[in-house]
Amino acid sequence: MMFMNGQKLYSCIVLSGGMSRRMGQDKGSMIIQEKPMILHILERLNYKINDAVIVLNDAQRIADYQSLLNQYCEGDIESNFDFSLEFVEDEIKEKGPISGIMTGLKNIKTDYALVLPCDSPFISEDNIDAMFKLLEENLESNIDAIIPFHIKSNKDKFKGNGEFNFNDASEMTTDMKIANSEPLHSIYKKENLNKIDELLKEDNLYVKSFIKCLKNPCFIEVDNKVLFEKDFRNFNRKEDLKDLEI
Repeated sequence: MMFMNGQKLYSCIVLSGGMSRRMGQDKGSMIIQEKPMILHILERLNYKINDAVIVLNDAQRIADYQSLLNQYCEGDIESNFDFSLEFVEDEIKEKGPISGIMTGLKNIKTDYALVLPCDSPFISEDNIDAMFKLLEENLESNIDAIIPFHIKSNKDKFKGNGEFNFNDASEMTTDMKIANSEPLHSIYKKENLNKIDELLKEDNLYVKSFIKCLKNPCFIEVDNKVLFEKDFRNFNRKEDLKDLEI
């Protein structure tokens, strides 16, 4: 992991401000495998980042998360992690994850942040390491983002393009990669904050619209089905949890 002036170069933004309507309760604070979802994520970030920003939708929820982590962490919360931890209130309410990304980018202490949703507790350390390694390899080219993408099993949307080979992702256009991307498991550069602000003014709330605005994104293919199903698995409904110990 690269360092500058004794600090790691990267941050993480954990999006925890969603309304969780389909789940019926706050997801990041749900206990799975004897820990809150949010704690699974934070533990996987140890020794990889400089700071983590947890974005929540109001002061009460911030207090609830701090209290919950105090229950499950030994000693004070930050002593459990080698990075600094900050809880911040979403700057613009009820605008979805794009406003949470903007709020997080405003509060990170480095130039780049990995964005993760609070309901993806099984993101692997290997995946995180691979993302940051690719970023390090592209820093000199002033990269704007690292975006994982995959070839979905439903390929009908691309039929009719006779030149496209579904066994070779290099044949995909940028628009195809964005359509099949994981924008809430990506790395973004802080200096592109103004682009999110412009989208919010237009009430364009799609994170993929933000990716389309970036001049120099880097796409990384997730071609391992097992890795994809594990790392990017999230929990939106109670039935999603049925095969887990909760």
